Amino acid sequence: MSDFRIPLSTDDHVVIGNRLRECRDALMHVMTSAVPGTLTYQEADRSLAALDRLRAELEHDLRATTAYERDPRHLAGKVYYGFVRFVGSGDGPEEHWNDDFAAWVLDGE
Repeated sequence: MSDFRIPLSTDDHVVIGNRLRECRDALMHVMTSAVPGTLTYQEADRSLAALDRLRAELEHDLRATTAYERDPRHLAGKVYYGFVRFVGSGDGPEEHWNDDFAAWVLDGE
């Protein structure tokens, strides 16, 4: 069961995952730049922990709504974790019949 009134699509998850990855990178930059123990550092640390909890919940939702058989390239585990962003693949609609991630590839592939 999804936590959403209208379940997120695989495409929604990929877009959110990319944006959360960027947000996490920004928070890590703040933490490495701020003096440990300052309010800025502490807030960034708490925000990072909350962001990671959100990513875990969203990944759980993605795995609950995406059938294993519809992920032949095993990309679901890389949507919210890992360092590589997803970019559009350019595959046509004919590729979507058996792959929920047909519209996406990992950047650099």
